[in-house]
Amino acid sequence: MSVLTDVQQMEEDLKHRSEKLGVEFKAWMDISKKNKEGQTKIARHIAAIANHGGGRLYFGIDDDGNALPASEEFGLEFYRSDAVHNLLKKRLEPPIQCEVRFTEYTNGVRYPVVHVPSHGTMPIGARDENSYFHVYVRGVGPESIKISNYQQWDTLLKRCMRFRETEAVREAEEDHLSKTQAMTKAITESVIAAVLKTLTDNGSIGSAGRISEVDWGTIGHLAEATRSDFVEQIRALPMADSDADQQIATIPENHVTMGYALLTRDSSFVTLEKPHTILRQASAGMSAVADLGWHDFIVLQNSDNLPRSRFWSIAGRDFTGVEGMRLTGDSVYFGGFDYWRTYGNSVFVICKSYREDYNRLRHKTAYPFLTPTQIFIRLHSLLAHAALTIAQVPDAENVAIFTDHRGLDGRAIGRNFDYGLQLHTRAKAVEERFPTRLVVTRDELLTGYFGVLKRVCVPFLELWGGTSSFEPDEWFNERNIGQIVADLQKEGCSVRLLP
Repeated sequence: MSVLTDVQQMEEDLKHRSEKLGVEFKAWMDISKKNKEGQTKIARHIAAIANHGGGRLYFGIDDDGNALPASEEFGLEFYRSDAVHNLLKKRLEPPIQCEVRFTEYTNGVRYPVVHVPSHGTMPIGARDENSYFHVYVRGVGPESIKISNYQQWDTLLKRCMRFRETEAVREAEEDHLSKTQAMTKAITESVIAAVLKTLTDNGSIGSAGRISEVDWGTIGHLAEATRSDFVEQIRALPMADSDADQQIATIPENHVTMGYALLTRDSSFVTLEKPHTILRQASAGMSAVADLGWHDFIVLQNSDNLPRSRFWSIAGRDFTGVEGMRLTGDSVYFGGFDYWRTYGNSVFVICKSYREDYNRLRHKTAYPFLTPTQIFIRLHSLLAHAALTIAQVPDAENVAIFTDHRGLDGRAIGRNFDYGLQLHTRAKAVEERFPTRLVVTRDELLTGYFGVLKRVCVPFLELWGGTSSFEPDEWFNERNIGQIVADLQKEGCSVRLLP
């Protein structure tokens, strides 16, 4: 069995629409505040799907399962993640976080798909037209109905109890992880203080001496350990002979590893306390600034794939941390795969495939390429997460940012949203791999975001520079990047630049 693509998942859902209780179809419709009745119905369906254990809600599909033509009245921007979140936040209790992805179907139309997580430790209630809360479940049809009998309650509450058990385990893990990291921090600080005192007493350094070099060696070991695991997960996926499977098989040679480390004023690593809490809050923030139906270091609430506390031995040293969702044969391929880790010493690493390779497959482009739009998306997502994280960690004064792109040799650089069909320049990358490093201060990242983003992006874009047709330093300006952001928002993405 091969990995299902997003299109294949949609075909499967349409084919078996009467059998899948966790899937709901809706025609193009107004889900804005102007249509309160419509918002109430959507909230009811999402609550019922969540109480069923999770599933999907499609827009642009009629009651008979027919994929409708694109709507001129309701563009994709009507169904952005923030629009769906605003619809749900006052209508569901407890609140849930859905992900909105856009699937380009076989007819060439892109359809919004709301991916609904399961309920958690409590059933999800939805407000009716009179603002009374009710619990809804999925029934035969399929349809969303008020819960009405013992068997329905029994099934739902048993599942809630399983989530309570899981939540208790996770809280215990986080508490243990925090205690372990606090102990490690205390020991490390004690050892460093003792070493510095000895060196000072012996006259080896002045009393003002301090550690000032970033430990890129440790960062490199942690990044490579994450990358190696990502590659192993890709190679372990079930593969067949489809074009998508063949493209997935090339990911081990074509991907980017990137991340950042939070550092103190003297460039020491910051011990990350309560990492699960920090990750949850950063993930919530990413939904508003860098969400394309999915975002970096994502934390899906009430999911079977919650980030888990882990322990690793890397380069002869032991590290605790948190691991994101692993890739399995059940993973659906939406044009890209990613895998991330957050280590206890505040090193964040994510590995991602190139979505351009999936677009090349869909549009049958003859040559490999990258695009400024996707490059912006990847690097903006990384920096946005770093900014949202450092805002929660007062001890962090500096950020060490790193990227390592692989599989570049022979790639062209396309124009913005064109899928390699138009090029900025005829120049092609001649390097197979291109790593970058940059250290910025907390203030630079939080108050001069665009400048930091440019410093990260331009050196990579210089692989295609040096010609009159494309000068990266001139091209990367607020007007051009603002246009990319506006285009992404029209496509239904929740993207904006930080201050």
